[in-house]
Amino acid sequence: MSSPPKAWSLGERAAAGAIFAAALALRLLHLREIGLHDPFFELPAVGESDFHQWAIEIARGDWLGQGVFTSPPLYAYFLGVLYAWFGADVGVAMLANALLGASSCVLIVAVGRRLFDGRVALLAGALFAANSTAIFYGGMLVAANLVVPLVLLLVLASLRAAASPSPARWWLVGAAAGLCALGREILLLFAPALLVGPALCARSSAARGALGAAMLLLGVATVIVPVAWRNAAVAGEWALVDAGGGIAFYAGNRPGADGTYAIPRRYPRVIADAPVERRELFAAVAQQVGGRELRASEISSFWTRQAFAYVASRPVDWLRGAFGKLGLFFNAAELWEERSPSAERAFSWVRRMPLVGFGAIAPFALLGIGIAAREWRRFHPLYAVIAVHLVAGVAFSVLARERVVAVPALALFASCAACWLWDRARRRERRALAAGVVGLALAGCLVHLPLHRENLAMAHYRLGDRFAQLGRWDPAIEHFGRSLNRDPGAISTWSQLALAFEVRGDGSRDAVHTWLRVLDLARHNDLQLYAERAERHLRALGHEPLIAPPGTH
Repeated sequence: MSSPPKAWSLGERAAAGAIFAAALALRLLHLREIGLHDPFFELPAVGESDFHQWAIEIARGDWLGQGVFTSPPLYAYFLGVLYAWFGADVGVAMLANALLGASSCVLIVAVGRRLFDGRVALLAGALFAANSTAIFYGGMLVAANLVVPLVLLLVLASLRAAASPSPARWWLVGAAAGLCALGREILLLFAPALLVGPALCARSSAARGALGAAMLLLGVATVIVPVAWRNAAVAGEWALVDAGGGIAFYAGNRPGADGTYAIPRRYPRVIADAPVERRELFAAVAQQVGGRELRASEISSFWTRQAFAYVASRPVDWLRGAFGKLGLFFNAAELWEERSPSAERAFSWVRRMPLVGFGAIAPFALLGIGIAAREWRRFHPLYAVIAVHLVAGVAFSVLARERVVAVPALALFASCAACWLWDRARRRERRALAAGVVGLALAGCLVHLPLHRENLAMAHYRLGDRFAQLGRWDPAIEHFGRSLNRDPGAISTWSQLALAFEVRGDGSRDAVHTWLRVLDLARHNDLQLYAERAERHLRALGHEPLIAPPGTH
């Protein structure tokens, strides 16, 4: 499959060092910018805050925790160790993210040198160094920051075992796969995906291939079994990693699912931004149907059964959605769950630079995947990375913060395609070059199809809410206004805007008119709580509510 790499030349070392330095500089400058301007830096999103609080508890000595894990634990424990050493400061976590991101670029170069050549390796490392998505999520407390380098280490371990097989090396591959699964449970699929490796390396000896496969599985078990034992010992529940997968599986496989992560419309929209409340809501529904209190694993199983029931009852709709997710995985759209990359670009001049977006990498990557297909055995670990994330996207939802883990593999194939086109042009191989350009153009058209419309109304609502919590009323009003420009019927946004006008203190006229708008919407939609709230605030402002208030702001 793979041959041992040549020693790094002085030029390659210098180039890799320059890529590391550039990647680190971009990430540190971005952190400085969002520290000054982005409200989420001071008040992280709910999912990030959960990681932060969990890490603080670990740093204080609560290593086992309470109950079954409801989300993959690796990143929280990584942060917990950092907090124990350096103090419980979000800035410490962000600095670690920057170092992990820059180190990932060097790991990409190392993988590229083994599979391609120095040109492809260095270009791929540079692409990831300047990747806008990677830089954005480097400024967030998300597990992908740790999983990216772990997956690259897994690929390197797999290539090393393929080049010089031994039981210890295949065990190391399995242990690396287990660590990846602790960052995101679906990555347990790396184990079966990489089992092909020992078979390819030991085609002349079935016994050696079987031994390699067994050691790989033993490596996975070495990492996963202690976590499963912890769940059983602490909570009395069986879960390999965590018991939160069923809810996420249902969210991606239910009536109305569109490939993105979203809870059903019948639930309050505020729940979408509150993981704890979201879990409690789904738990309450499961327990109401079951007629008794359920454990976390039973709740997860309930929603898994609901998802499979939907698939069985509406297979055509599910297949249509699955193909839609395949398209979304390679689409230029950056799908988000809590924070919008496009809405927050204004807070960092680094991200307003002409960085490399997913939409630029994906067309070249698709071409490169096709070019390399004849040698799939050689590139098997990279294909495994992409395939596992494709399966995860189809099984659950397509999110940019999960897809970014596959970007290094895609960047390597993209660089392969770019160098291949350059070589065809330099050698004047017109037919091959024309075929490559046509393939690239078709891939570009597919990648940039308008498959998803970003919910900027929600993005600006959340930004306005964060600014309001910080008492920064002018930017809060600005973002609530931007949200209403896109969703003028959102009564919760009108209510927040009215409150911002009122608290700011110098816009009583604006506050009165906005509360009147809230009252009008509340009466029109029979929302009694909003109507009572609007009436109370109007009286406090010295304005007696009308029986039939005006319908316009």
